[in-house]
Amino acid sequence: MPWSSTPGPHRRAASLGGYTLAAVLAGAEIMILALALNPDVNSDYRAYYIGRTTTCLNRDAVGSYTLGETVSFRSDGAKKATGMMVCGWSGPVADGTHSLGETSRLRLDIPPLRDGLTATLQMAAVIRPPQIMQRVVISVNGVRVHAVTLSGKEPRTVSFVIPPALAEAKTLDIAFDYLDGIPQTPAASNIYNRSIKLLSLRLDPTDAD
Repeated sequence: MPWSSTPGPHRRAASLGGYTLAAVLAGAEIMILALALNPDVNSDYRAYYIGRTTTCLNRDAVGSYTLGETVSFRSDGAKKATGMMVCGWSGPVADGTHSLGETSRLRLDIPPLRDGLTATLQMAAVIRPPQIMQRVVISVNGVRVHAVTLSGKEPRTVSFVIPPALAEAKTLDIAFDYLDGIPQTPAASNIYNRSIKLLSLRLDPTDAD
């Protein structure tokens, strides 16, 4: 049989299969690239890993709490305290629970209240001269409720009122934003900044007028 330049049916099928496979691979690469540029992820993941707009990655953590109870954030209260920690913490250890990054969060369940709450916290500043103070802004369920400036090495008791409108919620999400965090090293990421040590937390119902 004379040689012909016309490919046989098997050769044409193999070529078609090769083209199809190449097209599928190219399409997969385009999809992977598109996902990398605009990933379909939740807002918390995007803010922490992609936008880098927060150093505190939200997670499903809700601690149990009894009103009037003082929770230790030292080693002796580790079991209770750890359940409340959402993100931005390291510890508990002997001198308290150390903040990490630019924001730390606690989340705890409380019984719904008609009146407000009084929060009492014991905190200490992390200082490294020449920086000798730490400014902390505290928010509850996204609403700013208090601001404090800590200085010196000794723990300080900080009290503030959580308004009735916020205390009516079943869950309290308490955020601590740090304005003067200290980097661990000049090259270290801001997720490792240090600002405070939290030693204890207590919530008491505010007496109605």
